[in-house]
Amino acid sequence: MDKIYIQLIIETLLIFIAVFLFNYFVFVRKNKKLKKDEMPLELIYLSGIYEINPKKINFRSFQYAYCFINSFIITATYLAVTYLIKTMLLKVIIGIVLLVLLIVICYGLLGRYYLYKEIKESNQKKKKK
Repeated sequence: MDKIYIQLIIETLLIFIAVFLFNYFVFVRKNKKLKKDEMPLELIYLSGIYEINPKKINFRSFQYAYCFINSFIITATYLAVTYLIKTMLLKVIIGIVLLVLLIVICYGLLGRYYLYKEIKESNQKKKKK
């Protein structure tokens, strides 16, 4: 039984690292030359829902954050669908539902983090005045 868990952990890490590197080289490095008025879809989503000012966000750290989140979402969905479900139709249905739920939850947490950070910075500026 212990070999199964070790194999699962190793597979999880390998998948996560592979997806992270793919996201990094395809999306993060590609967007290095992104202009200030152009935003990735993830930032548009967060600024629309949480009313976050994209100009106040450190774009580089945001790129790494959404690269990490996307890698986690893909890895978790893959593992859940591959190891927990046997029927192909259920794999597709549960995979889509799980994917949407993880996107909403993970980007919700990221949006709340940036909202908290923005409020904290504005409170610090008010205290200095």
